[in-house]
Amino acid sequence: MTTTHKPPQASASTTPSSATTAGASETATAEKPLSAPPTNSNAATAAPAVTAHNADTAASPLPEPNDHSHGYHYSEISTPGTEHGHWHWDNERLELNHPADEELALKTKLLATLGWRLASCGAETRLIVQSVKKMAYDLGCHAIDLSISRNGILVKLRNGQKVSVEYMEIRHFVINMDSLARLHEICLQVSEGKLTDLHKIFFTIRAVRPRHYNHKHIIVIEALAGAGFAYLNGGHLGVCISALLGGLCLMFFRFLFIKRGFFETFTFMLSACIGSLVASLVAHYGFAVSSFEVTLAATATTLLLVPGFPLINGFLDIFKGYVTMGFNRLVIAVVVVMSAAIGLLTSTYISNLIFQLI
Repeated sequence: MTTTHKPPQASASTTPSSATTAGASETATAEKPLSAPPTNSNAATAAPAVTAHNADTAASPLPEPNDHSHGYHYSEISTPGTEHGHWHWDNERLELNHPADEELALKTKLLATLGWRLASCGAETRLIVQSVKKMAYDLGCHAIDLSISRNGILVKLRNGQKVSVEYMEIRHFVINMDSLARLHEICLQVSEGKLTDLHKIFFTIRAVRPRHYNHKHIIVIEALAGAGFAYLNGGHLGVCISALLGGLCLMFFRFLFIKRGFFETFTFMLSACIGSLVASLVAHYGFAVSSFEVTLAATATTLLLVPGFPLINGFLDIFKGYVTMGFNRLVIAVVVVMSAAIGLLTSTYISNLIFQLI
């Protein structure tokens, strides 16, 4: 294959500043209406900083980030206000303005974005793999390598001697069935031929934003769920009211700690301790119930923190052959459960101490 040597300053992505500008431009463009996708004149802006390079070179080990002796450049694009970062590898010695290279890079970024969105919405690993590979096949990409870990997703496409690589970091695994349904609908539209333009597909995927419920409504609903747990386990009206008040405090402080930037396990521990402590004190001093019913009220409040969805996804991943991802999800879920349990035990110790002193 013939390669064209160009001075570094003539390359579209030879410096970190230009790569960062490309990432920022892509993020800004992604917010535009989908009815006006960019034309071919700005395709280089919509596509990632081009990641096409020789296949023989891609198989060789990557140098250190500061080593430019072989024409490689390693950069991190992390746009403020976004939920992800992505990394790519460039080879300055190739001609980067060819339309086929730009199309290959855009397809790679599109598929990586789809996988990142699915993972961030709580999809199981098998669904992510099937959706990304099916869309790649629908887009005419038959040579695709896909790797998913707890921290990110890596997509590699080949077109002859050209290879394009895109890695996107997954920072949050949340549950959002609405976003999963909309992403699955986009995949079906591409498979049926209703969406064919690469730019429109990319911006349609980027436009899938999670729809958040009002925090006040969630606090009330979760508190009612805690009261329901207490009732189903034989609690009378006083126990249910205690669990309700404890659930209100638990969810209020949980959202407060998350807003303040506390990490997840510490948030679960503190909120479980506060919520169960409030439920115990209300049940003991407000309704003078037995010690068993006090424990029931506190336990029903803490059940709101059990991560049922990650536990189910972890077992499903293991059963379907994705042992590493499944094990990671199970470990994270177990750590969350242990944090809530520590908070519950701490509140039990504090409440018993208060009952003895007063």
